[in-house]
Amino acid sequence: MWLSGQHKRPADQGEGQVGVITMSGKETAALLDCERRGLQIYSPGGYTWTPKVDSKVLVIQGRGEIPCVAGALQGSQVPDQVGIKAKELTLEGETVTVKSPGDVTAEGENIRLMGQVYVKEETLEELIIRIVLMILGGLG
Repeated sequence: MWLSGQHKRPADQGEGQVGVITMSGKETAALLDCERRGLQIYSPGGYTWTPKVDSKVLVIQGRGEIPCVAGALQGSQVPDQVGIKAKELTLEGETVTVKSPGDVTAEGENIRLMGQVYVKEETLEELIIRIVLMILGGLG
């Protein structure tokens, strides 16, 4: 009997535990010393994050008696199912808003685009040349 009671020691108050996500979505659950359901998810400001099933996560004591997921072990998210979505993110005073699918708005004094910039399937340079030729062609 003594051994069965010692097999899975409950976490001390405030101690973090590594668990594995067993349910993802509205009711997140993780397997720790036993399965814990209804976990709150914490993330950096401006992010909405949903840990995916089988991800290794750090679970700590949240407000009151509700445990919360504080983060996932890097590289533990299931490939092609990483669930990080930024609603709005501020970087050094500049605001970048990311919406799905692929809608990005950047606001700031100077916005620099590095690399090749495409508008649909056409490079920005090709688009500008095409517009200028259309304007010049319409003048004659």
